Amino acid sequence: MKYLIGLLIGFFSIFSCQKNNQKEINQASGKLPTESKNYLNIKINNDLNVSIGELTSIDESIDEDYEVINKHDTIYITKQFLESDNIDGKNIKVLSNHKTDINVKYDISFNFMGNEKESNYLPISYIISKKINSGSILPSFEKIYNDIGVQNFVKTNKQKIYNQSYNTFIKYYGGMTENDLKSCCPADYENYSKIKKIDNNHLLSLDLEKDLITVPDYKSIIIDIKDLDSSKNYVVVFKKDKEKVEDLSKNSMITQKINWDGIYWLYPYNIDSEKQGNYYINISKDYNEFGFSGDIQFNYKINYKSTDNKLYIFDNNQSTIDPLAVIYKEKDKYYIKSDLIKMERTDLKETKNGYPIRWAKSSDDVPDSPQ
Repeated sequence: MKYLIGLLIGFFSIFSCQKNNQKEINQASGKLPTESKNYLNIKINNDLNVSIGELTSIDESIDEDYEVINKHDTIYITKQFLESDNIDGKNIKVLSNHKTDINVKYDISFNFMGNEKESNYLPISYIISKKINSGSILPSFEKIYNDIGVQNFVKTNKQKIYNQSYNTFIKYYGGMTENDLKSCCPADYENYSKIKKIDNNHLLSLDLEKDLITVPDYKSIIIDIKDLDSSKNYVVVFKKDKEKVEDLSKNSMITQKINWDGIYWLYPYNIDSEKQGNYYINISKDYNEFGFSGDIQFNYKINYKSTDNKLYIFDNNQSTIDPLAVIYKEKDKYYIKSDLIKMERTDLKETKNGYPIRWAKSSDDVPDSPQ
């Protein structure tokens, strides 16, 4: 009996030593452990791995459910399938031999759900930041949305949220022919026919979710990891909108090759319309804004970044990941893409680069009559 107990003690001692030795070997060689197959494992570098889970796979492997895009100092994660898990409410582990600080930011917005094939977020957004530890749960969206700061933002910007939701709704359903909408989606047709007659001053009487098919959501979760030993920062961005993944970090932007200064304007109504107003973007050394002067007024103080022939326009108070608008330059012509633009003109067609927009050197050169 004593002999048997001795053997067992010896066995466990050897096993424990082997395990500790293996751990020391991994640390010495720079190899870091990864989590189980139910975790999405992201290698930042030899000193840092990030694991998020547990996740449910639509395919046979978690790796098949997500695309990981490494662009400069930012790693983007997007879902390959709409049914794939989001990462809020999941466990996050930062595996490193170094000391780290972790901050997560939620880019809160509202998602128009009329198009079942893809997300369509409103331009308005609010960033909320939380400090967490490795091994913590990424806060669920429900918890984040109920934060007092988020609720105050929603309350303060209620009219703007409804205006943007209405414009997105009208733009989406107005892009279909009446017969196509009637035949495919009778209920949507009836709702659209009712909503488009609503006076802009009475939008708040509508139900945001039931009438305008718009729900609170987050565009992205930004995980900011600081390596305290090397003083380096690493960013992992989970974006729910796969089609809009753009590397807009400062390091990726090319110094302006194009002088973008000037006034850009777009008249959205038919020339014979009694409606008045222009969308405008003012880019200058001292004054930058994006707005609409007319029936539905809005005005954003903006900053911008350029890469090649594109100018990304951002709200000064919001995220620099999702732009309010993008201006494209093609030879001597300019085009604009923005969810804020509601177009009624029948003579202007939206191209792959957006709607054609006019440019002038200054406001003095902008004509008084619509063009």
